[in-house]
Amino acid sequence: MPANKTINTNQFILIILLQAILYSSIWLWNEFVASYITLVFPAMILVILLISAIADWIEPSRIPKWYYVIMIVSILVPIIIGGIFYAIYDGRIDWLKE
Repeated sequence: MPANKTINTNQFILIILLQAILYSSIWLWNEFVASYITLVFPAMILVILLISAIADWIEPSRIPKWYYVIMIVSILVPIIIGGIFYAIYDGRIDWLKE
């Protein structure tokens, strides 16, 4: 992180792209694992985000704004990638057939 503790646009885009590549590679590797990760990770991150927001609301802290933005992106990216791969597979995910 830079010394001024802010996140610039390039770092933000890099985080989004790295997450998209990671989740896409998991989808290409194993649909079963990817579908569970797509459901579980955003839920866990949402819980962490809500706890952080409640704690910050009760007692204001020095949590930077970019933390909340990155958490929201970390919730949205796997869901979007999962939706894209679900559409690519026309809703026919192999492990659901059996």
